[in-house]
Amino acid sequence: MADITLIFAVLSILADAASADTCGQKKVIAQQYISHGYRAIAGAWPWHGAMFHRYQRSSSYACGVTVLTEQFVITAAHCTIDPVGEQRLPASRVYIKVGLTNLETAGKYSQDHDVDKIIRHDDYDQSNFENDIALMKLYTEITYTNYVQPICMWQGDTALGKIVKQVGHIVGWGLDENFGLPKNLNEATVPIVSKQDCLDSDVNHYSRVYHEQKSFCAGYSNGTAAGPGDSGGGLFLRVGNNWVLRGIVSNGRSDPNTLKIDSTSYVVFTDAAHYISWIRKHVTITASVSIDTDPVDIPSPLASDSAEQANLLGIRGCGKDSYPVGTPEELKRLLNQYPWLAVIEFLNLNTRVLEDVCHAVLIHPRFLLTAAHCVQRKRLSTIRSVRLNDYRLDTINDIFEMDGRTIRTTSERISVHSISAHPEYDNPKFANNIALVRLEQATSMTPICLPARRATLPTDKTFNIIGWKKNSRVEKPMIRNVVQIADFNGCRKKYAETNIPLDTSGGQICSTYNHDDGENDCSHYMGAAPFQYSWNSPLEARYFLAAISSFGHANCKREDFSDVFTNVARYADWIYEKVKRNE
Repeated sequence: MADITLIFAVLSILADAASADTCGQKKVIAQQYISHGYRAIAGAWPWHGAMFHRYQRSSSYACGVTVLTEQFVITAAHCTIDPVGEQRLPASRVYIKVGLTNLETAGKYSQDHDVDKIIRHDDYDQSNFENDIALMKLYTEITYTNYVQPICMWQGDTALGKIVKQVGHIVGWGLDENFGLPKNLNEATVPIVSKQDCLDSDVNHYSRVYHEQKSFCAGYSNGTAAGPGDSGGGLFLRVGNNWVLRGIVSNGRSDPNTLKIDSTSYVVFTDAAHYISWIRKHVTITASVSIDTDPVDIPSPLASDSAEQANLLGIRGCGKDSYPVGTPEELKRLLNQYPWLAVIEFLNLNTRVLEDVCHAVLIHPRFLLTAAHCVQRKRLSTIRSVRLNDYRLDTINDIFEMDGRTIRTTSERISVHSISAHPEYDNPKFANNIALVRLEQATSMTPICLPARRATLPTDKTFNIIGWKKNSRVEKPMIRNVVQIADFNGCRKKYAETNIPLDTSGGQICSTYNHDDGENDCSHYMGAAPFQYSWNSPLEARYFLAAISSFGHANCKREDFSDVFTNVARYADWIYEKVKRNE
């Protein structure tokens, strides 16, 4: 394909599993950050599938596809071309898999479907990727499940200016940064850029493959790049409560000798919105939702001059993000990024050694939030201190080489003055599982922001859990995972089977994240790990604390059990009164 290679793939987030007459909705599943993207777990992207090319005695993965209906998927036209002979493949040489996350193992949720007919755009041009779009009609109908669902199609204004600077989500099995084909489905986020920005980056290249109104560019210039094999997958935007297909991965700039992607270049996407009429000529799409694609202005809690409104405790400098507004979380270094994260230390009365027990979250220079079960008195140990500004728990001083500089960090240890567990904490049922830790002296570390009274969880944010895992590994670096909200009623029913009743008054949230520590190992975070999100204003971004981890199923491989978190906003009045009375 001359100096152009196959590329990229799309992202992630929230919603209940859709029924057969809805689109763009999914059951919440956790993800784990991997390299410059995330690892996607079963059900996280229920409309994304894989295309395979058949050969005489074998088959191989070729591209991504997106589910439109029970009988149609959509992809890039160049994905239906034999990469060796550059001949158009007949339908018999192609098949697809949906509900798939691992290329080496089919998995219990995957479905295989042969292709009955390939419908390439009549004006597709192989030389410059113009009209790079194709439909595939399947021999057998797709069965919708929690792990396989259709995407919504774009409705409304298709002008590029409506989506420039929005962040899209892409997924796929494209070659990773080590030039290897990953077996697990990965996902990433990419901002959509203007035509001018795209052309200015390399006018000779992009003027040939960028087609006005038919395509757009997206990506970063910081090393987050796609690889061969991601082509054909979608770029998804969340609109209201639904996910919508806007782009199809088409092409990007690469080295023709190594096929490695230029990490400073943009990816070109076929603009699916431009082809809605063409798609409807071939596919009957009957979605039960009406999508308003005009952006909704959501008031930011940072827009007011009143710090009291911006944060429950009125702390102006809370939750400050050191990165430029809009930087995806996976691109941020963990070191020094979350200064409000702390470790609770217990003194072992036998060995006289301090032991790391749980997390705590700094919400005020003298107060931290944690779980009530984390501060219960233990028979052979007693709470002694908290440790802030740590990165690796297995080292005393952390030393790093970054950007040609040596960075040293030393944690700060402060004695605990007193502890206040919620008066209605119910052990062992974990209701009202929240406590305040008061320090002997104030710290200079930055606290996280707390949502205001009567605040609800935002529906348009990406949530993350940060902290340290409870595992036997020698190295103990801070890690980060994407967290997604799970259906509370379904979660409550599962725990009822184990005789653990959940709090129905709003004090608990069920959420999921990837527990994996490797191929075969998994573990939970230590108790009270913070579940947070970033809220952007035009000038700055700040982190807000949504919840702290409470408990999960003892077997971390039980994907049918979500983890349970304590909803911090539910206890805003209690927190406010306690802190203001004792600060």
